[in-house]
Order: sequence, then structure tokens, then C-alpha cells
Amino acid sequence: MDSNSLFTNIHEHVARRTDIRSIIFSVILILVGGLAFYFSIIEENESSSLSMLIMTLGAACLLVGVFRLFWKSHSWFYTPTDSRISVKSEFYEAADFRSLKSVLDSCSFSGEKTVKSGNTGGIRMDYMYSKDRKFAAVQLYQFSSYIYQPVTEVYYYKDMAADEFICCAEKRMF
Repeated sequence: MDSNSLFTNIHEHVARRTDIRSIIFSVILILVGGLAFYFSIIEENESSSLSMLIMTLGAACLLVGVFRLFWKSHSWFYTPTDSRISVKSEFYEAADFRSLKSVLDSCSFSGEKTVKSGNTGGIRMDYMYSKDRKFAAVQLYQFSSYIYQPVTEVYYYKDMAADEFICCAEKRMF
């Protein structure tokens, strides 16, 4: 297995872009936080509990807004449909590896299988999918030497196959 993983071997139709909605929301948080902080300072009764609460909320809004602005202002998008991409992980028992791999190889996402995910396990399935359900990318990892290492290539699904995969993933059953 080569060292390419789902997040280093990005599909040609997946791009990281500036997320304007996230930037606008971050700026609004910063402005609201700044105004709340300012009004708490000019409050005449500086020892009031309400003034301290407003100052604390203002500082929290400022910090969250700055964090979002610098670290959450970019998102992955599926370029043909301009749809935002979400990333998730599911965990399975090591004994389920062959079943999972055969389902991914055959693209048969009927949901009739009995492999269910859990909160932990020796196999991790990372996947990304577009919100419009037209694209999905999947890879299996195995826990070895204290880290999860890729054990399959990246599987790419489009249109109906992607939608069927996402349905099975939402049910947490393959």
C-alpha cells in the first residue's frame, strides 16, 4: 500500500476555497464581541455583575470570531456542483476489514450487510462527501504501531454510487 491517504491525495474536482459565509459570520462575531466589551467598559457601575457578564461574553465572542477567521475561513468544495464537503470517520472491528473492503470494491451499498460501526475499533473508515450527495471519497485505515495507517487506496464515488454510499454511512451500516 502506498502512503497516499484521503487527505494528501485530493481528487481533481475537490478544491479548498475561501468560505465567504464563514468569514462574514466571524466578522459579525468580532464586531458583536467588540461592542459588548466596549459597552461593558464604559458602564458607569463597573462592579456590577451584569457588566462583568457582558465583558466575559464580549471577550468570548471576540476570541471565537478571531479563531474562526484565521482557522475556519477555508472549506473543501466539490467543484462541479460547488457543494461544500464534510469529513467523517467511522470505526469497525478488525475482523470486519474484508467485508468492508469487498463492499467498497464492488460498490454494492444496499445496506443489507451486518457490519456496524462503533465508537472504537482496529479499522477506521475516513470519508468525505459533498452536501449535495454527488461525490464521496473513502479510505480504510488499520491501527498498527500506535497509529492508523492506510490499508486501501482511496475510493471515489460519484452521482448515484456516492448517494448510496452516503445513505449507508448515515445508517452506520454496510
